[in-house]
Parts: sequence; C-alpha cells; structure tokens
Amino acid sequence: MAGDCASLIDPTARIAPTAVIGSPFRPLLDGRRVDPGRDTVIAARVWIGQFAVIGQGVAIGADSLVEDYVSLQPGSTLGVRVVVAGRSWIGIGATIGDDSVIRGHVGDSSRVGTRCRIMGDLIHRQLDPSLGWDDQEAAEPAPVIEDGAFVGWRASVVGGVNIGAGAYVCAGALVTRDVPAGHIASGRNQITHPSNWHGALGKSPFFQPRENRPGELA
Repeated sequence: MAGDCASLIDPTARIAPTAVIGSPFRPLLDGRRVDPGRDTVIAARVWIGQFAVIGQGVAIGADSLVEDYVSLQPGSTLGVRVVVAGRSWIGIGATIGDDSVIRGHVGDSSRVGTRCRIMGDLIHRQLDPSLGWDDQEAAEPAPVIEDGAFVGWRASVVGGVNIGAGAYVCAGALVTRDVPAGHIASGRNQITHPSNWHGALGKSPFFQPRENRPGELA
C-alpha cells in the first residue's frame, strides 16, 4: 500500500483553485498501489494553472510554470524554470531538466535533459501487448533526451533510444533508434548531419555552439 505523503508548498507558489495537489495514482489491477516514497514538493514561485493534477511525490523546481489541464504523474520531477504547456502529460518517475519546455506526452521513466523542447511523444515500444497492463514484467526501457535537444510537433520517439545532445527531431518524425548528438532526424529513422541537410534547417543557429549563437554569452 502507498505510504503517507505530505505536500510541501512554498508560500510564494501560486496554485489555481481547481488544481489537485498530491493526487494518488489509481489502484493497480492486482490491487497494489504506486508509492512514490517521497513527499510532493512545490518550490518557490511555481505557477500551477486550472485543473492541473499534480501526483504524489512530484517535485517541481523553482520558477516553473505548469499550465491548465496538465497531468504530472506520481514521482515525476521538474527542474527549475520548466514550462509544461496545457494538456501535457508527464508519466510516473519521468524527469525533466532545467529550462526545458514540454508540450506533449512524456512516458513513464523517460529522462529529458536541460534546455530541451519536447513537442511530441516519448513512448514505450509495447513489444508484448499480451502482458497485463499493470504487470511489473511489462516495464520497458524509456527514451532519454540529452541536453539541448528538440523533438518537434507530433514526432514520436519510441522505446529505449537516446536522442543526443543538440539533436533535432523534425515534426511528425518516427524515431526508433539512437540519434547522434547534433544530427537531424526526419521521416522514419532518417538521420542526417546538418551539413548534408538540403534546406534552411541545416544552417540554423540551433546547431552552432551555444557561445557562438546570437545573444548567447561566452
């Protein structure tokens, strides 16, 4: 059974009256309960919008913004200055790094690095869908998104793949294998270095070292 979890909320946090804080996960099909093993913690100057659901054991770092209708499942973690846009879903035990923006679906246990933007879905492969939905043996490796990477609108990153630092996944892409750092993924597992990309994206400042980008400090 799940243990008793407190909700520790900094007095400077602003939480909409319809938001739910410390919500337990539903009972599993065999009667077990998800126990995050830690308190729910909402840090300084966090803003949480209407009808957001913040699960037990969620940690939200300072200055983060959680928009309307967002669901943060138990045990998930947001770093500082994270923005989670309206109706996004972040799964059990997922981790989002500092200064990232999420507008999509981040599956259970996925890891997102710092300064990432996720506009698509990070999901499991479901290799054996005959297994019970809540069975422990049904757990699969989750995607890992390294620092500074981008996942475009309605792209799908499937399974325990690694999207390298500074990689760019195009809108609508389907990715089921690793993408090297600084590369572009498009279509169905089409991996291209920016120097070989025919179009404006390959020349984007996104692929320059941060110290060389306009407006960036060395």
